[in-house]
Amino acid sequence: MSQLPLSKRVSSSALGYAISFMLLIGLVASGVLFISSANKRLERHHNMKEHLLMNNYFALLHGARSQSNGRQELIHASGDTSVITRRDWGAFRVIVSETRHKVGTVKRSAIVGYETDHSHPALYIPERKQSLKLCGETRIEGVAFLGERGAERGHIARQSYKGDKLIYGKQKLSERSLPGLKSSLKTENIQKYRKNCVKIDPIDRDTNFSFSEKTRLVSVTSQLYLNHKISGNVVLHSFDTIVVKANCQLENVIIVAPNVRFEDGFSGAVQVVAHETIRLGKKVKLNYPSALILHEEGRNETSDKHGIFLEEGSQVLGGVLLFSQKPNSRKLLLLKMEKGRIGGLVYNLGETELKGDVIGHLYTNKFTLRAGGGQYTNHLLNVRISSDLLPKEMIVPNWLKEEKVIKPKLIACF
Repeated sequence: MSQLPLSKRVSSSALGYAISFMLLIGLVASGVLFISSANKRLERHHNMKEHLLMNNYFALLHGARSQSNGRQELIHASGDTSVITRRDWGAFRVIVSETRHKVGTVKRSAIVGYETDHSHPALYIPERKQSLKLCGETRIEGVAFLGERGAERGHIARQSYKGDKLIYGKQKLSERSLPGLKSSLKTENIQKYRKNCVKIDPIDRDTNFSFSEKTRLVSVTSQLYLNHKISGNVVLHSFDTIVVKANCQLENVIIVAPNVRFEDGFSGAVQVVAHETIRLGKKVKLNYPSALILHEEGRNETSDKHGIFLEEGSQVLGGVLLFSQKPNSRKLLLLKMEKGRIGGLVYNLGETELKGDVIGHLYTNKFTLRAGGGQYTNHLLNVRISSDLLPKEMIVPNWLKEEKVIKPKLIACF
């Protein structure tokens, strides 16, 4: 058999290599095209997801602009659909937005507050024909509404006023009573919060309750002890007393009871409605947005003081409110603070015994103070009341009657 010339054998081999190389190039090109196509699909999917998140956030803002409760459907320009639910939640509001698209569904909730046209002063005391005595290292920063006699330098417990000014800000003349509260606050009780709730047994494990579902209600006749991680859309109620243990973790829940007590060292964000007493142990931290409401429904004929009591090192960020349906002039509501701090709005139709700082705004009928073995009225000793130090980002509860809402602000999203 005759053999092919070497040149022809080399040419055939080169042709095989060329075909293999062409196939390899084709596979690589196909892979590149596939990857490019997949990347474009992923990019489109990612962009749709981004639009979905943006539309959901826009729906939250849209829902926050309305102060009415209920549901609303919003159709976006992109074709996404959002269902918005609005409701009151203690001193603030909750907005839930569920946005749908073919790529999926996004559901988010937000705690909402409102900026108003009302400029709160640092301090407001009604006209009582009595001056406000400042002692020690007391410092008032911001606008102060005082009676005709204004503020004076005082001396108690061997401490004279050390400031070079009485008020570090403007001083204005107050009226004979505190600015009025909204009439809706008269319904701050369990009857308000148990409407449209689903009653459940006491919680015995860590639980999160979604705001997109119906509010859950725990209601007992005896004392209720809280020692789990509980967050979200739940109202915790007792006809007696609720004790919040130090190891308990609460986020955005509402507590309603005649008496509520937080053990030393507790930390969380919670809103409380009580009718007799709220007690914060040492180094209790109620984070923003928290609120303490002491609503005295009946006349206090007992020997005990009704009020809110903060022990040393305690802190509340948000709002503190004390008011009575049937005030007893001999048993005024009492806000008592021992070397603690409140940041936000404080409104007290009773008397305030202040041994700490209020960073924000304080409305009170009068001050009381025990110092150096004596009892003093309208004296302040070594305290700081400052609206200048309150961050502009902090939205306080809209409790005053004359306030008009300007715009909403999302306080927390989850």
